[in-house]
Amino acid sequence: MTKVLFIEPTGAYSNVFDKVMTIPLLGPVYLATIAQKSGFDVSIINENILGRKINSEELQNIDILCLSCLTATVNRGKKIARQFKSLNPNGKTILGGIHASMIPEDVKSNFDQIVLGEAENIIVDILSNKFKEKTVSGAPIQNLDSLPFPNFNLIKGWKKIKFKRWPVMTSRGCPYNCNFCSVTAMFGRKYRTRSPESVMKEISQYNEGNIFFIDDHFSVNPEETFQLLDLMLKSGFSRLWSAQIRTNVTKNSKLIAKMKEAGCFMLYFGFESPNPRTLEEIQKSQTVEDIERSIKICHENDIMILGMFMIGADSDTLDDFKLLSKFCKKQKIDFFQVAALTPLPGTPLYEKLKKEDRILHTNWDHYDGMHVVSKPLNMTPHELQKGLKYCYGRFYSYLKGIKIYLTRNKDYHYPRFPSAMRFMGKRIMKKWYKYNKSYMAYLKEVSKKPRPATSPSP
Repeated sequence: MTKVLFIEPTGAYSNVFDKVMTIPLLGPVYLATIAQKSGFDVSIINENILGRKINSEELQNIDILCLSCLTATVNRGKKIARQFKSLNPNGKTILGGIHASMIPEDVKSNFDQIVLGEAENIIVDILSNKFKEKTVSGAPIQNLDSLPFPNFNLIKGWKKIKFKRWPVMTSRGCPYNCNFCSVTAMFGRKYRTRSPESVMKEISQYNEGNIFFIDDHFSVNPEETFQLLDLMLKSGFSRLWSAQIRTNVTKNSKLIAKMKEAGCFMLYFGFESPNPRTLEEIQKSQTVEDIERSIKICHENDIMILGMFMIGADSDTLDDFKLLSKFCKKQKIDFFQVAALTPLPGTPLYEKLKKEDRILHTNWDHYDGMHVVSKPLNMTPHELQKGLKYCYGRFYSYLKGIKIYLTRNKDYHYPRFPSAMRFMGKRIMKKWYKYNKSYMAYLKEVSKKPRPATSPSP
C-alpha cells in the first residue's frame, strides 16, 4: 500500500506566534481524508501542533510527501523536501497551497510536482501518478457538501491536545476584492456554501473544545446562517464557537443576537484601520462607522472581539500608530492584532510594490505580517516596525491585564480570558523582539537610504 505523508510546516523560528498555533490548515486534512478513503496509507504531521520539527525517522519509508505551504512557511517546506529526498531518493514530493498557486515559478525546482488551486477533485489521480505534468491545476469544488468530513485523527498528536479548536469550513470564495488579500485569487469571487444541514452534522460529532468557523467571511448569506443557527439551537448544540466576519454583517442586529444565543463567544474582524483614507486605498469596502457599530453591537450581545489591523499603506503616517492605539482603547476592543501591510504574492498590492521597486526582499520566512518587508511611503521600514512594537506595547501590558481581571463582568464568557491574553501577548512580543534583533538592525540600515517624497505612481 502506498504510504503518503501530508505535512503542514511551521514558520521561521523568528515568528513566535507559530508556536502557539494549534489550528491546522483544513486543506491538507481534507486531502488526506480523501486519500485514505481511496485506499492510501495516510498520515499528517503538523509541526505547529507537534511543537517541534519533523525528524528523519518520521520521513523514512514514505512513498509520497505532500506539503501545503503558506508564503511564510514555504522555505521550511523546501527544506523538508530536501531532507525527504536524502532519505527516500525514489520518493515523490508534491507541493500545494496558496503560495505555490500564486507563484509556482518560485517552487518548481524544489518539488517533483506542483498543484495549483483546489485539489480535492484530483488528489487521488495525483497520488496514483496519472498526471505526468510538472504543474497540475485543480478546479473549484462547486458542491462543497460532496467533501467528506475532515478526519483530524490522521494528525499526529491531535488526540493529545487538551482543549481543541475544531476548524470548520462552511464556504469558499469571497465577493470582495481587498488589494492586499489573495483569497479571491485562490478561491474566486463566487461565494460557494455548504448546506446548513451538512455543517450541523459535522459539528455535532465534536463533543469537546470549541468550534472555529474558518471562512474568510462567515455569513455572506444571512438566510443560510439563520438556518444553521436555528439548527444549532433546535439540536441543543452546546459547543462555544467563534468566526471571522465582516462589519456589514452587524447591520443585522437580529443575526448577531441569534449568534450569541447559539453559542458564539468571539468574532474576528478585519477592521484594518481607523483611518478612512486607508480603508479606501486598500479597497476594504467599509467605513470607520461600520467598525464602531460592529464593536458596539457585539459588546451589547456579550460577544468578544478580536480586531485585526494593518499599518503601512500609502495613506498611513507616523500619526496612525497613536490613532490606532487610542481607537482600540476608546472602543474597548477585547483582543488586538496589528500587522505590517504585506505584499503577498498573488495580490494587486504585490504587483504594485514590485513594479515600484518597493519590496525589500523575498525571504518568504518574513512574509508573516510581523516583519516589515516593503518600503512604506510616509515612513521608513524601521519606523513602521517600531510603530508596530509601540501599538502592541500599548495594548498588551501586565497593568492592563490586572485592570481587566478586576473589572471584567463575571457573567462574561471566559471572564479571565481577556486578562490572561494581555499577559500572554506581552510575553510573546517581548520574546519576538528578542529573537528579531538582527532583523531590526537590518531595517534600520536599509532605512538610511533616501525615501521618495511623493508617491511613485498615480
